[in-house]
Amino acid sequence: MPSPAFPAVRKRLPSEDRRQQILEVSARLFVERGFEAVGMGDIAQALGVSRPTVYSYFTSPEGVLGALLDERLRDLLTRLEPLLSAQAGQPGLIEGVFHFLLGERDTLALLHSGTGAGFQARRRGFLDDLAARLRGHPGLLAGQDPDLLLLITTLLDALAHRTVTDPALDAGRLARTLGTFVRGGVQAVLEGTAPGT
Repeated sequence: MPSPAFPAVRKRLPSEDRRQQILEVSARLFVERGFEAVGMGDIAQALGVSRPTVYSYFTSPEGVLGALLDERLRDLLTRLEPLLSAQAGQPGLIEGVFHFLLGERDTLALLHSGTGAGFQARRRGFLDDLAARLRGHPGLLAGQDPDLLLLITTLLDALAHRTVTDPALDAGRLARTLGTFVRGGVQAVLEGTAPGT
């Protein structure tokens, strides 16, 4: 019997529709229960289909998570482009990207849910793609420095994830503090005045 949280579904769907349905239901389960707590049987039950049906599309929960991340992160980065264009030459770039990431609650939860090597490679790939989009941005003084871009993208990712999982945090205040911190730190590094230089 299907879970009450998920409506019963038609048994016969075109292949691509069924695959998309598996991804959508799996995403909800992973976010609600945590990736580690969801098996292929849980996905099949939530869909109201047999396990072999789910296995005909994906061989494991890791495969489902990988496909979800590939799809969602590609979409996230595509939707980020207009924000980066609009922020060209503006000082609020970091704050804008931070607020954008806060709107991606489920994707952040998925991005922080797995531990396998393939999962970690996808997460690193996302952060590398984010760094590539920030590289050379006129509103960011970090320029081509890969260490600065690594620090900035790691801060954005970690703080956004922490903020969406802790409702007690003030996102607006954190955004302002993060922007000030990044601009001041980048400026100090570029001027060679950072401690230890």
